Amino acid sequence: MIDYTNGSFVLPVETTDAKGYASVHANLYRDEDGLDFTGSFFVYLLHPTMGSTEFTLEPIDYGKGFRKKGGAVWIENEIIEEILKEIKIRFNRPAATENAASKDETKEDKNAKAHE
Repeated sequence: MIDYTNGSFVLPVETTDAKGYASVHANLYRDEDGLDFTGSFFVYLLHPTMGSTEFTLEPIDYGKGFRKKGGAVWIENEIIEEILKEIKIRFNRPAATENAASKDETKEDKNAKAHE
């Protein structure tokens, strides 16, 4: 039996007065042999003071890190870095992210627009 239950985790997000969490899930797609990892992660974040948001961490040139796509503008880089550290530990993926983590367009997105 294939076990997909280890493809997610919850990470606490705390301030001095309240606790929230980030729920991180490996994105999977249907493959001929079952489900396979896409390389990206879906994140639901419940920030203890700002509220909730969701975003995706997508791989950059596979093996060079991740970039954040979507989500609220108030997401702190420290939270993203903590999530990426845990991804590296649990999934053996790179923990680096682009400095411009809030940019939502990839080079492919820009190239597609340029050719429209």
